[in-house]
Amino acid sequence: MNLNGTHESPLVVLSILIAIFASYTALTLAGRIAVARGRARLAWLLSGSIAMGSGIWSMHFVAMLAFHLPVPIAYDVPLVALSYLAAVAASAFALFVASRPTVGVARLVAAGLGLGLAIVTMHYTGMAAVCVPARLGYDPLLVGASVLIAISASTVALWLFLWLRHDHTRRGRSLRVAAAIVMGLAIAGMHYTAMAAAQFTRFPGMPRLATGFLLGASGLAVPVVIATFVILTMALIGSITDHWVRDKLAAAQALRESEERYRSVLGDIDEVIFRTDAAGRWTFLNPAWTHITGFTPEDSLGTRVIDSVYPDDRAASLEQLRDLTAGTVDYVSQELRYRTREGPARWVEVHARPSRGECGELIGITGVIRDITERRRAEEAFRKAREAAEAASRAKSEFLSRMSHELRTPLNAILGFGQLVELEATTSGQRESADHILKAGRHLLDLINEVLDITGIESGKLNVTAEPVCIGEVVHGALDLIGPLAAARNIELRADDPAITDLYVRADRQRLKQILLNLIANAVKYNRQGGNAAVTCEMAGAEHLRIVVTDTGPGIAPEHIARLFTAFDRLGAEQTDVEGTGLGLTLSKRLVEAMGGEIGVTSEVGVGSAFWIELPVAERPLEQAGKSTRDVPTAQPSVAAQRPIYTILYVEDNLSNVTLVQRILAHRQDIALMTAMQGGLALELARLHHPDLVLLDLHLPDIPGEEVLKQLRHDVECREIPVVVLSADATQAQIDRLYAAGVHAYVTKPLDVVPFLAILEQVLHERAVA
Repeated sequence: MNLNGTHESPLVVLSILIAIFASYTALTLAGRIAVARGRARLAWLLSGSIAMGSGIWSMHFVAMLAFHLPVPIAYDVPLVALSYLAAVAASAFALFVASRPTVGVARLVAAGLGLGLAIVTMHYTGMAAVCVPARLGYDPLLVGASVLIAISASTVALWLFLWLRHDHTRRGRSLRVAAAIVMGLAIAGMHYTAMAAAQFTRFPGMPRLATGFLLGASGLAVPVVIATFVILTMALIGSITDHWVRDKLAAAQALRESEERYRSVLGDIDEVIFRTDAAGRWTFLNPAWTHITGFTPEDSLGTRVIDSVYPDDRAASLEQLRDLTAGTVDYVSQELRYRTREGPARWVEVHARPSRGECGELIGITGVIRDITERRRAEEAFRKAREAAEAASRAKSEFLSRMSHELRTPLNAILGFGQLVELEATTSGQRESADHILKAGRHLLDLINEVLDITGIESGKLNVTAEPVCIGEVVHGALDLIGPLAAARNIELRADDPAITDLYVRADRQRLKQILLNLIANAVKYNRQGGNAAVTCEMAGAEHLRIVVTDTGPGIAPEHIARLFTAFDRLGAEQTDVEGTGLGLTLSKRLVEAMGGEIGVTSEVGVGSAFWIELPVAERPLEQAGKSTRDVPTAQPSVAAQRPIYTILYVEDNLSNVTLVQRILAHRQDIALMTAMQGGLALELARLHHPDLVLLDLHLPDIPGEEVLKQLRHDVECREIPVVVLSADATQAQIDRLYAAGVHAYVTKPLDVVPFLAILEQVLHERAVA
């Protein structure tokens, strides 16, 4: 007769819960086993095996307690114990596999097969322990299904172990709970499938159960409850321990990573991060300290900060430290030198702030030290280079002033006496000789002026005054001066009168005239006999005017145009006898650029060239500005011979120049000339004779001419005497300074006789009227 069993629902539910708790405990402990090492690993493996095995075993026998037959049920104790050992062994195997660093697919499948068979062994060993007065048989199909479920559940369980053992996030904990539910249901499903396979058949006359080593269902409840308590306790302890250990490991890992990042940052940066105590001793220095000073942090920690400072800089450092500790400032920054283990001290930039406690007391100083040695060296090199450049500039200016004086002084005699010869010449031979002298002297003077002008532009000392300038006036003035040269070479020289009459540009009048004179002169000198040259104007955009000087000369090859504006490079000089310095175009280019314009050239070989300059357009001024008081005055009509005698004091140490002025004034019967070759003597003569005019040279053997002027202006008796400076120094800064000091006029050497006489005439006339 077949016996039909029943299950008690509460115990069934309890068995499933036990299976889920056992699965969760196993998943939790698998993670601990994976990260543990040595004896800790063995302890976690043993405790995990007992917890998981007890869970599986207790689930099985709780389910068996839930199973009821219409006959008494007892359990064979040895077989029950053997089933428990099988459960623990199967759990140990599963946890060992799950804790391996890597598990391949083949090993995972083999491990799942072994674990499943071990669980099947545990279950059917437990079933063999069941003792009833009936025959126990099994349905082969359901037995096979239970084995398949056991193997599948074991494989899935191992995969879940491997997947979740290192996931410490909240997501990992959630997945671990879900996985435990799936595993628990799978284990319970295997058990109840195997129970469905069991068939109990009772025959009449079957003997009663023997009593040796048998345990009734009520007696089995005690070990089941104990095992259940063990698994629940282990689950709780494992969960708490897992959470605590994971938090500690995460904190330790975060701390290690933070320390590693901190050490990496401090080790990689080139700046020193420092900290001191309240007594001013180093308490922390990063490795950059060694790169700067050569001392290791260990060498310096505990030593006084001031001992690291170069002795000459300690006073400044102590003052800054006192300000920080006293609380008068909250931040200091200073540059000073630090000692090094070997070699010279190094310059550093220190930034520091005080560190204070909760009560405001000073507990130390923190800050940054930056090596600025290379920057200080660069600054020092720059300072020395600047001083050298300034010294060179001063030497250059002094040289130019000296050269101007030294070259113009003999030229003064050459050109002065040449003009006297020209004025007094009675024969054509004398006039021709005078003409050669004046031509050569003026050529040399032009060269000196151009060199000085270019030097002035390069040094930024050339004064350019921008004003509205009428193109017609400047062009016609230049054409009038070049006209004789063009006539001598049979060159037709013309200007586009309608286009230039009423046009204005913003420029320096004198410099623009100088540029046009140079360009027009070149158009004549480098032209062919019987050619022509012209000056035209055209608009270059809305705001610029282009002045073009064209010629019908031989033209310039394209490869030679770049040489036109190179100083001292006289293009074609080897093929022509045209005189020149090679500086005209260079000077013109720099003057145009100084006035905010441009200069250029177009040329065609065999046809001619066209040089042009572009300048900003200016509006017509409302009225013509008056002439400057510094302009050379026009000559006044000569006075009658009977007017009062004038006394002129000439202060000059060069005998040739004295003789020249004497010769120039020799025909003036109304002028008495006194000479003094020293400044001190000149002052005495001025106080004694009160001359009507003082002609003053600046380079005197005893005291400078400027000092003579200063003393005359401070002398009550002599301050009203007009002073005209005669000097070979033609620099604009010198001229401006002396005008500001009170000179009446400034005449540069070499003297141009007619303008010089005109200045004398004007000064003496004003003196007579006064």
